[in-house]
Amino acid sequence: MRLHNKFCLAVLSRTSIVFSLLCVSVSPSSAADAQHPRALPEPLTLDYALAQVHQAHPSLSQGEAGIKAAEADKGLANARTGFNSRIVARLRYFEPASIVVDQSHDDHRLGLIVDKTLYDFGRSGSLVADADYRIASEQLKLKDIVHQRRIKIMRAYFDVLLADIQFYRYNEEMAVEFINFDKLKNRQELGQVSELTVIEAETKYKRIRKLRTRSQGLQRITRSRLAYIIGHAGDLPSTVSRPSNLPHLQRKLADAEVLQQKALDENAILLALRAEAKAAKNRIEAAEAESRPLLIGSAEANAYSRVRARNDAWRVNLVLTVPLTTGGSVDAATAKERAELYRINSELADQEEAIKQQVLELWLELESLMLQRDELLTQSDFRELSLDRSRALYEMEVKTDLGNAMVKVTETEREVLATEFNIVLAWEQLDVITGVMPVDLSE
Repeated sequence: MRLHNKFCLAVLSRTSIVFSLLCVSVSPSSAADAQHPRALPEPLTLDYALAQVHQAHPSLSQGEAGIKAAEADKGLANARTGFNSRIVARLRYFEPASIVVDQSHDDHRLGLIVDKTLYDFGRSGSLVADADYRIASEQLKLKDIVHQRRIKIMRAYFDVLLADIQFYRYNEEMAVEFINFDKLKNRQELGQVSELTVIEAETKYKRIRKLRTRSQGLQRITRSRLAYIIGHAGDLPSTVSRPSNLPHLQRKLADAEVLQQKALDENAILLALRAEAKAAKNRIEAAEAESRPLLIGSAEANAYSRVRARNDAWRVNLVLTVPLTTGGSVDAATAKERAELYRINSELADQEEAIKQQVLELWLELESLMLQRDELLTQSDFRELSLDRSRALYEMEVKTDLGNAMVKVTETEREVLATEFNIVLAWEQLDVITGVMPVDLSE
């Protein structure tokens, strides 16, 4: 019996557990995968995953569409003062009056007309400036989208690692509970324990087995999310390596007030809204300019089938149009743009307060997480020492809880890892809010 138990406990060694983890597969490999090699590297690294931040994604497409729309509006604004040319062709048959000398019936025309707005008193200039500010705003929004995608990729990557270690933890515990259950069954056969004790152990074993199965499913779910976010939907990574370069863990926190001011000055969303406010002011100026004069120059060259006094071979025109009344359209358009400026300024004020609050919350979260990490690292040292003691007692064939000690070590390891990942994500969010360039995580 002792030899049997020693053999079972040996299954709990780290080497055996790692082997069982690799054998109990969450790997999405299949016959189809064998025929179609993976595009993702093996193992997948955080550096590679983050390099996919610019891969085609709906959120990026939306940001790029906003830039293209603003650029198109700038083209339209520039076109207002560009050259316009057109050909005019006319075929006409008519019956001339009897007093007309030329009694022919043809009165055809072919003409080339070129015109250009020479001066529009600020209309096009204001619209071009409006488009420039909106392009800048959309570019800032796209920058924020890219940074947010970076955080989503990191969170998805970390979720995979945490799912793996959670499966590892339940795999260890299931082995421990199975050994205990099997041992009690043997003792029941010898009449040393009651049936109730055996059923209780079996219930505990099956509960852990259920949690292990769930954690195995979570491994696949987190891999699927990560694959989608990095643009490889359906191509699930088999092995995900733990990052060794996380400089966030050594960073020091500045004062919350300093970070709040930096966020107000550098935050991409605030800068985008300020650019939108400037764009709105230029649209107001463009709307007001519709009540101002318009100077247009044009030139014509014509060929006619019939000679008439007004049928000039060519002519040049310079036309000044001065609006007297607009029927209230200028006032209405101006009022609409002023209302939009008011809305943007209101949103800007609201975002400024929201961002200050986010900075404060992230600052407090980081402070708490750093303390939590220190505590968990100490606890991890304690668990490792307890494991060493349990292993020593086991080797001396003294009754010990080696299996439970190993489970506790793995559980603490996961808590440390989760805390460190939360610190990294909090720093990344704080960097986005304060306009700091992303940290290089290449290994």
